[in-house]
Amino acid sequence: MRGGSQAQLVLGDDGNTYVAKFLGNPEGNRTLINEWMMCRLMTDIGISTPRLRVLELPSSLPLSEQLYFEVGNERIAPQGPLHLGSQCPVDPEKISIYDFLPNKLLPKVRNLAEFGSMFVFDQWTGKADGRQAIFVGDRNVETGIGFRAYFIDHGSACGGGEWELRDRGLASVDSRICSHIDLTVVVEKAFCHIETINEMAIVTAAEGVPSSWFAKGDRECLDILLAKLKLRQVNLRSLIARHFQNLCAHESPHTAASAI
Repeated sequence: MRGGSQAQLVLGDDGNTYVAKFLGNPEGNRTLINEWMMCRLMTDIGISTPRLRVLELPSSLPLSEQLYFEVGNERIAPQGPLHLGSQCPVDPEKISIYDFLPNKLLPKVRNLAEFGSMFVFDQWTGKADGRQAIFVGDRNVETGIGFRAYFIDHGSACGGGEWELRDRGLASVDSRICSHIDLTVVVEKAFCHIETINEMAIVTAAEGVPSSWFAKGDRECLDILLAKLKLRQVNLRSLIARHFQNLCAHESPHTAASAI
């Protein structure tokens, strides 16, 4: 698969297909913890994202020539038996999965408004790079051909391996989406949903993460990060109001630039 983590498309013994991100990948093990936490929080507020599983890589498999990371001129093997699996929402051998749609097909994405929700969520969680999504065919008897978006690759949330919540501006916004949704309404709903996430859900977001994914001192750093995330939740509206105004200034007549 593309990307700095050098993920692999794998078939699990449960018959499901996963994008596997391995312990020891070049982007760091904290990115796996980020993926886990963001998936849980996104699911809490109804944003579409693939389910995550802990994958076990049996030591008996002959993978020395097939599975490794390329770092410079070196080949480095994954660490340990437990890794992260993002489950494909459909069987990729039967249903096509796209990572890009042309403009004319965007109105056929049934959950397009979730891109606006992701704008707010990514600002809250300090995502350090652009938002990525995949599109899966979603045919409906009444409306015909359509697609559903699933948001993927959350490893760069919280500044990636830095575990810092910085102001990232509009890095997560695809400006093509803005002309197809009423961003004012969508963003207001996203604010309300994120504000309903209780403190316990934030504090326990990393529950279930294998202990082998944590380096020495990571748990203490994570506690500090989650406390900052809770504080940022309280101040979210004021934190991104200016960015939202700038976004509205470049979008369709759906939304006035003075909305916030």
